Amino acid sequence: MKILQIEQTGLGMSVQDRGRTGWKKYGVPPGGAMDRHAARWANRLVGNADDAAVLELLLQGGRLRVLTDWTLAITGADCGGPANWEARVYRAGEVLHFPENRNGLWTYIAATGGFQEALFLGSRAASPRSGIGRQLRAGNVLEVMERTPELPPAIARRQPTLAERRDYNHPPPLLIWPGPQKEDFPPEAWRRLISRPWQVSPRSDRTGYRLQGEPLPTPAHEMISEPVLVGSIQIPPGGHPIVTMRDGPTVGGYPKIALMEKSSLDWLAQCRPGVQFHFQEAV
Repeated sequence: MKILQIEQTGLGMSVQDRGRTGWKKYGVPPGGAMDRHAARWANRLVGNADDAAVLELLLQGGRLRVLTDWTLAITGADCGGPANWEARVYRAGEVLHFPENRNGLWTYIAATGGFQEALFLGSRAASPRSGIGRQLRAGNVLEVMERTPELPPAIARRQPTLAERRDYNHPPPLLIWPGPQKEDFPPEAWRRLISRPWQVSPRSDRTGYRLQGEPLPTPAHEMISEPVLVGSIQIPPGGHPIVTMRDGPTVGGYPKIALMEKSSLDWLAQCRPGVQFHFQEAV
């Protein structure tokens, strides 16, 4: 069933799900939604399984036309589009436009039935830098499996509780665990990491977030490359942390001072440049 046509992709638009597991040893990044919390709630609002494919939009500029009456949910970043953190039936001819970023970075659109894209290694998630998945362009049509497109009778719309609708301009402390090379750093490095404010650099993308703040002292010796997990906080020679994100490399040669808690990684993904946050050691 064809339900949406892309008129403008904006600054970035791709189909994502939970990503692919078990392939990092072959150099394939896991990929998947940058903010799994928002993607999960978009699916729940339309009655999908948590891992159904959703549409992920980066910042503003996206524009889509509804082709068929269908239940859609929008969650994540507020980019001035239709009602956020809400599911309702959209009618054929309606336009979903996201003209202005107000908070967060990534917006999610879920459709009843989940978006249909080709499976690759068990996932529909696109990873542009790895050449995986379809690169969406203006004119492309998005399809779903045929299912009942309407909300149940007498239900006009669905919303999650207020506690689940996040204000990405005010993130909580982001939890971190000691990394495998923490003890190689001077003690001052860890104290500075958790006591100083940080911001995401504009030079960031789905592969990694570069952080701006007071640089950390680094180990005196070099290390050989080794496997890298999503959420690893690596410290290059300049002392400014780099957080490995969903499409990040599977191996790296920078020492890893910390590893982010999974739930906090969703918050970090939505921190746009200029938003300050702090790290806190998980206990």
